[in-house]
Amino acid sequence: MSLHKKAEALLLVLLITFSAPAFALSVTSLSVGSGNDWYTMGLGYNQDDGHSFGGYTAVTFSNNLVLNAEAKAFTDRIESNLRHDEIQISASYPFLFPVSKRIGISVVGSAGLLLAGNLGMQNIQNSFHTLISRDHVNLVYYDDQFRLHPLLSLRIQGGWLYGHALLGLELGYSYVHAWEQSLQANMFLSYASLLTVRLGYLAKDIEGIDTSQVIQKERYEGLRLSFSYDGGLLETSFYSFLQSGFSYGSFGINPLALSYSKTYQQTDFTFTSGVLYNMEGHQNRLIAFSFGSVSFETRHTNGPMLNHWEDQNDRMNLGSWLLGYRFLYERETSMFDPYVKTLAGLWRFNLQQNFTTTLVEEVRPSIGIETGVRIGTQRWWVIGNTSYHPRLAVSLHYVFGTDSLRENPAIAYFEPHTGPWILMAGIVLDIDHDLT
Repeated sequence: MSLHKKAEALLLVLLITFSAPAFALSVTSLSVGSGNDWYTMGLGYNQDDGHSFGGYTAVTFSNNLVLNAEAKAFTDRIESNLRHDEIQISASYPFLFPVSKRIGISVVGSAGLLLAGNLGMQNIQNSFHTLISRDHVNLVYYDDQFRLHPLLSLRIQGGWLYGHALLGLELGYSYVHAWEQSLQANMFLSYASLLTVRLGYLAKDIEGIDTSQVIQKERYEGLRLSFSYDGGLLETSFYSFLQSGFSYGSFGINPLALSYSKTYQQTDFTFTSGVLYNMEGHQNRLIAFSFGSVSFETRHTNGPMLNHWEDQNDRMNLGSWLLGYRFLYERETSMFDPYVKTLAGLWRFNLQQNFTTTLVEEVRPSIGIETGVRIGTQRWWVIGNTSYHPRLAVSLHYVFGTDSLRENPAIAYFEPHTGPWILMAGIVLDIDHDLT
């Protein structure tokens, strides 16, 4: 039996083993998604390295038992030219201890297995790179076999509830036998179980079996900023290690949400996700959080430049963080409602040469205006306590003080991306949440 066939057979046995106690329970949530280091939210450097890509599945049962399976592909093109893969399968269960109406403590214990080594993810990555005309990532696996490591973890969380907001602290410890152990401490702020933002510190201690793993330890520990959003049908998460500049994000769906009872009546909070294209043809990922007419928005694009495609080792990371105010002309029975939005904030311009040398690192103030049309009535597309609205958008931004970004003739290829005028157009999805 080949190595990959052995891995597939072993994973099947593990899945059956972990699933057996849950067969008699009903499934309340099924999350399936994929992730990539392309999601930077404009932070860090997107060196297309480190935790390069992966996927996950999570099943939640009626008794709150959760089964998780997550695949991760790690690469190091900067130092060792090695790579390794990981697949983690675990079961977790939360224990809740209410102290008062506003204060509570939760303890989540997990147990499972980690499969590490050559799991064939290089073939998956290069197949996708061929599809999108990117350079292949051909690196050597430190060990052409795979190893199995038992794991245990514990997370303790204490929080104070005020309205829909939960503010608290958490501590977490994870032990993977003969592989690594980690300790983390975070401050967190959750809003209505939809959105959670964390700021904390992660420390690791590794066995150092795999040279690639040693490199990843340096990248993925220290001060960490993260957020997660669970909107019922759609979900997304992101983290950035602020000292190393490495980040990773994921996007997934819960198909079981399509069967939820429709309870939406009003909008208390809106989450927005979408794609906008600039004049150079680069895709910008949009994430926004809105309360009424006021929004906080981030846009980012990164990777090799289409106008400098011959050198994919030179990579840009452009991001903006903006406050917006929307004027919506809304009619109760109309399928198309026009709007105008004013925007102001900061725009970041970063250019890396050969993944590691910073050629440009500048942040500039910006103002902008966006216009478009929202599609659908208030209850046109309702799932559970959410209402979905596609929206066509065109935005024009002016960035102040960009002349200095074009002073170096050696990087003239970066000039088309630096403004001062930046025009974008695309389609986004507004998800209105009813919290009553």
